[in-house]
Amino acid sequence: MVKIVEKSIGEVTICVIEGKLSGFEGKGLIQEKIHELLERDAIKVILDLSKVNWIDSTGLGELIASLSSIKKKDGGNMVLSNLQSPVQSLLKMTNLTEIFDVYETFDDAVKAFEE
Repeated sequence: MVKIVEKSIGEVTICVIEGKLSGFEGKGLIQEKIHELLERDAIKVILDLSKVNWIDSTGLGELIASLSSIKKKDGGNMVLSNLQSPVQSLLKMTNLTEIFDVYETFDDAVKAFEE
């Protein structure tokens, strides 16, 4: 089961994702969370994937759709941080590191929004 824990630092919203991002577990949860954030005008989002050790094509699709939704808002952006090795490898293999801003640490991701 996928869990999403939300916290904020100033204008930046951090969503710590826990679980497997797959078609079987938590399908649509990230997109639902992003739409909820957009309704509250939270347009600077960090997805902390430190607790995600598995992702499949459905999970990747959900990340892409979420990024697309948030970028439609003026100034909106969603970045990824703290990727575990299997998730990082999959993003590199699928060239999704070209679309996502990926930060090694949570602090680096927060600093990127402050600049």
